Amino acid sequence: MKPLVYDISDNYCLLNHFLTDEAQRDGVTIDEKTKQLDFDKLFPLSVTKLGVLPKTCTSNELNGFQSNSYVFNSRQVLRVVLDSFSYHYAFTEEKELNWKALKSRWLQRADNNTTPDELQQIIDEFLEYIRDGHAILIDGSLNRLSHYSPRKSASEIRLKEYLVENSEFSDISQVYRYIYRQWIKNVESYFSTNKPAQYLADNFLIAKLKGGGSYFRVESFDAHETQEVMQKITPHFNRSKGVIIDLRDSSGGSDLVALQIMSYLIDKPLRIGTKSFKVPTGMSEKKGILVSPAYIKPFVGKIVVITSHLTPSAAEVFLIALKARHNVIFIGENSYGALSDALIKALPNGWGITLSNEFYADSEGQSYEFVGVPVEHAFEFPNIKDIKESKDSALEYAIKLLDEQPDRN
Repeated sequence: MKPLVYDISDNYCLLNHFLTDEAQRDGVTIDEKTKQLDFDKLFPLSVTKLGVLPKTCTSNELNGFQSNSYVFNSRQVLRVVLDSFSYHYAFTEEKELNWKALKSRWLQRADNNTTPDELQQIIDEFLEYIRDGHAILIDGSLNRLSHYSPRKSASEIRLKEYLVENSEFSDISQVYRYIYRQWIKNVESYFSTNKPAQYLADNFLIAKLKGGGSYFRVESFDAHETQEVMQKITPHFNRSKGVIIDLRDSSGGSDLVALQIMSYLIDKPLRIGTKSFKVPTGMSEKKGILVSPAYIKPFVGKIVVITSHLTPSAAEVFLIALKARHNVIFIGENSYGALSDALIKALPNGWGITLSNEFYADSEGQSYEFVGVPVEHAFEFPNIKDIKESKDSALEYAIKLLDEQPDRN
């Protein structure tokens, strides 16, 4: 049975074309035996068959952009944004948000004459106020229209200063591309020349370091032949003195991929934390997250993880998994601070809004939303001084730790 996904509140019923299209594209169906719908997340969705449609779907179904009779209404779109947050946002209590007052305040910003461009600006300002790493305004093609990181980073100031000092660059994006290329070049200077580095599945870099350790960079946690890659490289890990996992430029991805990688780094089942999600009465019961070891000899030796303020989402789920493992040290910067999955909601004009509707905690019950997973030794990223001196201080320190750090049992 192919699902049609609707977003429902007390005020409206609206077809969620994003999730409906995803379900039909990926062949997602309702399992008639388990009554579950699996969107490739940690936990499948349980569904209940209703005898009749919800009242809002018979009396308040909104005409969306697909309808020939649709007329753009800025207040209607903005109300759906605000309703989505008030019903589903997991951090209302933590941020002390009064949605009744916020709805009144923000709805005053729009009227019948508000244009789409003006509405986009209003929503942009709302997202800046919220500052949630998974609160994103998108268009119908999933392009980002507005987004703010959970906290401001000092790296932007450093890059702007570098731009002022170097007239050959015309904007920040050029500076960042140059800095990134130089950083990659600097990292590669620590690789052994006896064994070429391998770039696998367009996503993973494995290299032997001059000191005898392994370097493993995960550029994203998307499903790129993860099992095959880990089966290939885990024996390399086991022949080295330890592994440095570099997540400084990871772009996040799938929590399942993060836990698949983790399964090759443990030799017994490991409880890494809990996950709960927003429900009408508050938050759901916390579900434990258990990772079981893979069916090959795992790597259980020393690990040093390097992170940055750009290390987000599924990469952070990987971090809390590593926190539950013995013999791991974290260096670099606190991670991004956006662990929750992004719940996507459709807007009547064809746009979409995503938001954090889940709460992750590590094995000790600690949450790192907004603040990021902490490190034991700080190294800024990008490091302009390192770029000028053609080195990577964080990687050098990680190599030193592989030599010095005793096992933690």
